[in-house]
Amino acid sequence: MPPEMPSQPLSFLDWLIILLFVGGSLLIGFFLSRRARSSTEDYFKGGGNMGWFMLGTSMVATAFAADTPLALTGWVVTKGLSQNWFWWSMVPITMLGVFFFAPLWKRANPQTDMELVYQRYSGGSANALRVGKALWLAFPFGCVNMGWVNKAMTVIINYTVPEFPRLPIIDSLMLWLVVATPLSSQVHPQLKEAVHDGNLQPMAIAYEHGILRQPAFWSAYQSGAFGSYDASQTTEESVQRRQAGWEQLPMSAALPLDQPEQLLDLRASGLPESWDAFELTHQIYLVSSTVNQYKVLFLLFLIVVAYTAIGGLWGVMVTDFIQFWVAMMGCLVLAWLAVERVGGLESLFSQMNALYGSDRAGAMMALFPQADAAQYGLFTRPEFWLLILVFWWSYAFTEGGSFFAQRMLSARDERQAALGYLWYGVAHYALRMWPWLLVGFVAAVMFPHTAYPDGGMPSGALAEAGYVRVMLEVLPTGLLGLMVAALFAAYMSTISTWVNLGASYLINDVYRPFLAPMRERRIRRQTGQQDFVFEETHYVGWGIVATLLIAMAGILVALFMNTVSDAWFFLAGFNGGIGVIYLLRWYWWRINAWSELVCLLSLLGLSLLMYAFKDATVAQSTVVLWEGTALAIPVASLFDFPFSLLVTVPLSVLLALIATWLTPPTDLSVLKTFHRRVQAGGLGWQKIHRLVLEETPDFVVHSPLNRKSLLLWVLSSAGVCLWLIGLGKLIIGDAFVANPILPSFWLGVLLLMIGSACLIAVAYWFPKKAPQTKPPVS
Repeated sequence: MPPEMPSQPLSFLDWLIILLFVGGSLLIGFFLSRRARSSTEDYFKGGGNMGWFMLGTSMVATAFAADTPLALTGWVVTKGLSQNWFWWSMVPITMLGVFFFAPLWKRANPQTDMELVYQRYSGGSANALRVGKALWLAFPFGCVNMGWVNKAMTVIINYTVPEFPRLPIIDSLMLWLVVATPLSSQVHPQLKEAVHDGNLQPMAIAYEHGILRQPAFWSAYQSGAFGSYDASQTTEESVQRRQAGWEQLPMSAALPLDQPEQLLDLRASGLPESWDAFELTHQIYLVSSTVNQYKVLFLLFLIVVAYTAIGGLWGVMVTDFIQFWVAMMGCLVLAWLAVERVGGLESLFSQMNALYGSDRAGAMMALFPQADAAQYGLFTRPEFWLLILVFWWSYAFTEGGSFFAQRMLSARDERQAALGYLWYGVAHYALRMWPWLLVGFVAAVMFPHTAYPDGGMPSGALAEAGYVRVMLEVLPTGLLGLMVAALFAAYMSTISTWVNLGASYLINDVYRPFLAPMRERRIRRQTGQQDFVFEETHYVGWGIVATLLIAMAGILVALFMNTVSDAWFFLAGFNGGIGVIYLLRWYWWRINAWSELVCLLSLLGLSLLMYAFKDATVAQSTVVLWEGTALAIPVASLFDFPFSLLVTVPLSVLLALIATWLTPPTDLSVLKTFHRRVQAGGLGWQKIHRLVLEETPDFVVHSPLNRKSLLLWVLSSAGVCLWLIGLGKLIIGDAFVANPILPSFWLGVLLLMIGSACLIAVAYWFPKKAPQTKPPVS
């Protein structure tokens, strides 16, 4: 059977809550605008005086985007609970950043993480790396991140606001955008031509007949739940199924399935003769729903850009802080009510066993991948071991770059930076995701991900929408508005961060060091003012322009995405390997700008080659490497993430190290200045340290490389992992285990106790004050 029909509409009270929340975000931006506009230091780093709780919560809020609960809900039925090791595996590297890299970031204290390139490297290669990485992180990388968040938001809009009030000017603009871009890739060319020529008004038809009110129904249609409209591909059974599906639409009472011309006279426009009324209505839905989604998304984007452009990082972090707690409260309430709706946890898991079978349900709900996972299309043990053994230390930003660095650089001192990163690690991995997963469990029961009569499966996008469908099903008026506001909050917090970060890259790493000096020289020649330089307000103004540019680019990237998790895996696969070089650049003096450049370029080349030649090389192979072991890898999957790491990581790192030895090292003066400022220490800096001691005999290094930091890293990593596994054991229990050796409840309690002891020890031994490194200003 197809999914349920109309979505629950938002009431006046729901809209009031949403509007109050959105209006509050704008007021925060206006309130902090004067503080942010005083300098680029305030605009992009919040003045560098943030406390750990604020900056750490802002990190968690940024990582808690609208895409995350949707992707995790989809994983429950498409890949299984154990697919979450995609991000759980990052616990060790996050905690490594707390103790070994957060202090170094704050000591270096660049305006952006890209400015570190200029502090660490020298020469033309440093300039090329800084500009190249800034542009890469601002546009492709940052915009892909914003793209998958925008993609998730279109799903939320599709279900919660299916019929947003008509806005003629914006509707016309969005209709043109849909018809002229890949947004309409699923729409038949002849229908697009009819819309373009003005022979078809899809929005008017959709609103008149209520076509937009059944998003889950149309997702099922797209997955093949009602057969094909092509008579050459139909059977008597599929014709009956198609007629039954058509009769579930209100408009079917006045419109026979085989007479689409009664809906509108379009035969003169050359629409396919094979279409029935069902397919014509579906095509109209594709156009009109996309227009509606991007209309609402456009309005939300204007709000986000407004408070980001006005309030800078101060506005972003304060709104992040508030939005995170609102979002988490909403998620907790939803999880509670959702579980109650299906009769509690015991009933929930019993229904999962009945729906999917005990074997498949057990594989779906296992915290670790099971031996039979592959036969159900779930996350497998070889994939798990690749994440555990390779992914976490090779992925980009292993040392806490990007928005993590931006937050740490806004800290009052290096201790606050490390504490904020620690709080992020605990909250991000151990606390926040179980409410989402509980809703995902409920969605698997309320909207089963089972085969249609013809054997086809619902799409991954429909599985991801399960979170929103549960929300609409179980939440009463008022709470529904709060939850929609919470998802809007999650969306806005992430988008605001990437917009502000991307703008900071463009201004501080491209415009200010390279383009602005050329403009200043030209103005000096034209005016004769030999001492002319741009004021700080000039850069803040261009920062606002860059913010708008990045925001629009983020919307455009979403046009090319199918599901959220696919975008995650795409970006993860492309960045596998550069993380090693990011780790080494802090603790080995010999790494130079060419090391990073070659690694990045090799990853780009390898990724493009694997994409281009996959179908012609390995796609049809039936060979399995290490068959019969826990590391069995199908050659046909070798170019897909995470198996692609076996190709990209060793080759990109090897090429980077070869480039390191074949090119000159960074200028010694730059290395000595960096060593004095950052004081990473260790064997990798001994040569530079000896040179510094010749000039400054009393120089002392305050290196994070010590036994205490190592112990704290092990304890914090263990504590967080034990907490997330322990909570899982408490929640799931023995519902899917036939003969447990130790009852899961008591095992969960034991793991939580040990994990708590580890985290308490970390808190007790954590440095009580920042060391007095007194790095020189250069």
